[in-house]
Amino acid sequence: MPLTRKPRIAIMGEFSSGKSTLCNVLMGARPLLEKVTATQLPPVWLSYGEADAYTMGLDGQAYDLDVADLESVSLETTEHVRIYMKSDILRYCDLIDMPGISDPSMSPEVWERMAHLADGVLWCTHATQAWRQSESGVWSTFPEEMRPYSLLLVTRFDKIVNQSDRTKVMKRVIAETNDQFADILPISLLKAMKAGDDEEKWIESGAQDLTSALFEVIHRLIDEGFPERGAEDAPAITPEPVENSDTGQSFIGRTFERLAAIRNMPVVKVMPRRVAAGERLLRTDRPTAEAGPSMVSFSDDSDGLLAMNRSQGQ
Repeated sequence: MPLTRKPRIAIMGEFSSGKSTLCNVLMGARPLLEKVTATQLPPVWLSYGEADAYTMGLDGQAYDLDVADLESVSLETTEHVRIYMKSDILRYCDLIDMPGISDPSMSPEVWERMAHLADGVLWCTHATQAWRQSESGVWSTFPEEMRPYSLLLVTRFDKIVNQSDRTKVMKRVIAETNDQFADILPISLLKAMKAGDDEEKWIESGAQDLTSALFEVIHRLIDEGFPERGAEDAPAITPEPVENSDTGQSFIGRTFERLAAIRNMPVVKVMPRRVAAGERLLRTDRPTAEAGPSMVSFSDDSDGLLAMNRSQGQ
């Protein structure tokens, strides 16, 4: 049965690995978010909408929050901060921006108590010291079931100038993670932030590859997830509608819409035709029921030359 709520994607990594910048790239670098990510906070749960922000206390109670007063949020008494915004990425999933796993100023319990709420993870690892032993140790404590729904981002990839060194880093990380992530993607988040409306720069930064991979993860979660208890008969979750004033204009929004259209396109199976007289199979690829055999026709043209016309079997 499909997922009946939006997938929850946690943004994780070590301190200063690019998590906040990634959140800004995904959300569109809005002024409010810059304030949120620049403040030392417990996990910040970002959802689509205009509802009032609040904090969830360790006592299980929700408390009203003025986002202008984020500095007053206590790490000792708060489980997470919940903030609602309108952004293309939040039309499809919730984001949980986690503190750095190696932040010396806070206990690991601050993020550990929220980790179980995530369906998948975007893990940021710094390119110049990618996939440290400390990162591997923490990731090994996560359920293996999360691996098909998680992406490893090798951030600040532009800091490695030599192409040979880039190749070595990616080869090593791929070998050391050993299929622990759905995909491993190099990215320059600052370049993505500065791309503006320049699609070529957006693509060069690696952000377009991330967008496509994240789309696949989100829809895999929806297709393969489980409904919430008590919501077994509810329909599968669908994205929030586009609101021209706030959404639908970003590269992420346009890419997701395009990929969704392709994904929802009906699949028409074409049966192979029978081999007509004067034709024989061109045995290159093994024929399949979906594609049918390739055909070759032989005939003499007006000059007596052999003409070969190839056509895909219908």
